[in-house]
Amino acid sequence: MTTAQHPLSGNRILCLGMDPMPKSALQKDWLECYENHLELFDLLEVKPKWVKLNLAFFMRWGRLGIDKLEHACEALSGQSFLLLDGKFGEIGNSLNQYLEFAFDHLGVDGVTVNPFMGEHIIGSALQKALSIRGESARVFVLGATSEFPQNKLAAFQHSYSAIAEACEETHLALDPSGALASQVGLVVGANRADALSHATLKNGKLPLLMPGVGAQGVTLTQAISLTRDLSQEIILPVSRGICEGGNLKPIEMKLRFESMQSELETLTSNSRRNS
Repeated sequence: MTTAQHPLSGNRILCLGMDPMPKSALQKDWLECYENHLELFDLLEVKPKWVKLNLAFFMRWGRLGIDKLEHACEALSGQSFLLLDGKFGEIGNSLNQYLEFAFDHLGVDGVTVNPFMGEHIIGSALQKALSIRGESARVFVLGATSEFPQNKLAAFQHSYSAIAEACEETHLALDPSGALASQVGLVVGANRADALSHATLKNGKLPLLMPGVGAQGVTLTQAISLTRDLSQEIILPVSRGICEGGNLKPIEMKLRFESMQSELETLTSNSRRNS
């Protein structure tokens, strides 16, 4: 990192989400939302440790969107770690193309992946990430998502324990010393109290990417309370709750982000004193 960053609030990290989404379907409005996100980043004196870019909000705009995604990655690289949220999951050859795009072409530090097609998803993504990004590499595997299936597919929402075990087995297979444990983690929604209280997460060291704070209805206070028994690193991405798709003025988004960062530091400090 080349710029100052917030000291870790314990090991709870606020991540800035970049999901430009205008209120209209006009390209010029999307460009304004995109530029507002970049200006917000420039305004922050202390840069967030992680920035999460959701691929869908760029692909929506075709060639223009991909061009701006490339530009954002180039502009932010070296100031924050970059996580491309694409939820990749494919057969080996196809998966490798997604990973080449993320790590080789864009130069991001981490990705999200979908393990539906098997353990090779986790292993391939982690190997590619490590080979290119080294110690900064992160792979977050969908585990217990904030939106989850119902009815005939409901069983999927209870598979997080097996997925967590697969993550642990994958990094141990690559390095029996366990040194890679912090580089592969699980996506667990902030509204998934069932998963956050499960013994597999309490006993494990897998870092968590925990969306759902803000616009999806979970407060920071609730998130810190739900994770008080977890010792691993937890990254809390916030986007809509701060930026509203980039439809606000950058200075207003800056004040919101800094206010949430301050709240997180206070909550984690209080949690440590009370533990």
